[in-house]
Amino acid sequence: MCTNYAAVGLLNEWAEAHERFLGRRLRLPFNASNMTWKQDLWPKYEGMFVRPVDAADPSGDLEPVVGRWGLIPSKHKTAAKEFKLSTHNARSETMAKSWSFERAFAKRRCVIPASWLIESTGPKGAMTKHRISRAEGGPLFLAGLWDRAELPEGPMESYTMVMQEAVEGDDMRPFHSRQPVFLTAENVGTWLNPTADV
Repeated sequence: MCTNYAAVGLLNEWAEAHERFLGRRLRLPFNASNMTWKQDLWPKYEGMFVRPVDAADPSGDLEPVVGRWGLIPSKHKTAAKEFKLSTHNARSETMAKSWSFERAFAKRRCVIPASWLIESTGPKGAMTKHRISRAEGGPLFLAGLWDRAELPEGPMESYTMVMQEAVEGDDMRPFHSRQPVFLTAENVGTWLNPTADV
């Protein structure tokens, strides 16, 4: 499962990357220069995710959002610090029926932009870190889910990274038995459409 990734760069650079690699326009907010996120991301850090501007039009423009990596479902009503489940990754085979993810899967899918992922191999205390990136250069785009919880301290938007099995022959298999769902211009529209069979 993924516990560390990076999203390095300025928002306008990510907008260009979304058009180049996904063929999708990223609509930047007026306060774009004030949008900041952790570029080296660990669970519970503030990261960037991207979602349709209009939920009813998943094929339209996208908007960037900064939120907590580690989804807090809308069903959770107490303080964020009281939410103890590990939700930075969602298993693709169980997310549709998971207490934490079922509502987000049904209505709130997103894209997680990443410069690279970090996976570690080897024994504890002597692990080797591997930086996983696109072979031909450029960013990665990963399937995610997002949600908005109304908490006592105020509303909180958060997201999770969708993970699937890494089978023999997959590039990620030497590093881990599971891997993110990688999005391309060909499949991003299907992923963002909550009525599509994925």
